[in-house]
Amino acid sequence: MKIIVIGSANMDLVMRTSRIPEMGETMRGEGFMLSAGGKGANQAVACAKMGADTWFMAKVGADIFGQSLIGSLKGYGVKTDYVGIEPEVTTGVAAITVCGGNNAIILDGGANNLVKPAYIEGYKDQLLSASAIMLQLEIPLETVYETIRLVKGKVPIFLNPAPAVPLDDEILDGVDYFTPNEIECRLYTNVDVQSTEDAFAALTILREKGIRFPLITLGEKGIVYYNGTENVYMEGRKVDAVDTTAAGDTFSGTLAAMIAAGKSLDEAVNIAQQASSISVTRRGAQDSIPYLSELSDL
Repeated sequence: MKIIVIGSANMDLVMRTSRIPEMGETMRGEGFMLSAGGKGANQAVACAKMGADTWFMAKVGADIFGQSLIGSLKGYGVKTDYVGIEPEVTTGVAAITVCGGNNAIILDGGANNLVKPAYIEGYKDQLLSASAIMLQLEIPLETVYETIRLVKGKVPIFLNPAPAVPLDDEILDGVDYFTPNEIECRLYTNVDVQSTEDAFAALTILREKGIRFPLITLGEKGIVYYNGTENVYMEGRKVDAVDTTAAGDTFSGTLAAMIAAGKSLDEAVNIAQQASSISVTRRGAQDSIPYLSELSDL
């Protein structure tokens, strides 16, 4: 089952601190590391670690970060034949400050901004032959729209709307799996999710937009989703989080891999929840994502 992930590839520059510095303040960090990241690349790694035949479509710069990212992806089993190398721009970079298990991020898109519709259209046959297409919003929005128009109704679409930006309802109509968190959900539903009832109301609004299976992640509180028959609330797993950087990407990639493998949505959500709960107990992005063999709920 071939999953094609179209999205961003970044090098994460991660600094741990005891608190977030104020504007103009300099303070000491508590540890630094470089880590392969980018929402698209993270989700591709999650798919591959779950055993899916995963192909990644993206662009990186002709620099040491780009070389490192491609090597890292290959090491996790992601096929990088569709990754373009752009000599005139830098690879995307994310400066991440981690504090108390949460994070603040500044992103420079770099080569990610050159993932244009014409680039995607060059792989039209490959996209239409896939078992699933995964998208996020760290590449140009016009490219996301063009991909959805190209495959909608022909190949299952997994859209993780992060970082959240307004989306045309016409584009959302027909998207199969839509996975915002409770903050991102507010932009698409005008619902401030404070309770399970609020979340269920938001699911209804998303379904009215034509989304087949909306899922709203609620962090440590769990997830709500529509499984094709009814709205479901699944409680979160209690763990000691140290870094939430890749939690959402782990969930999204695992969900797609499990659906592509033939699991029901209820089964896939349960497994994705477990994978995500493991990832937050580890530092980094792709390194924190567990392998299929580490999960018990199979």
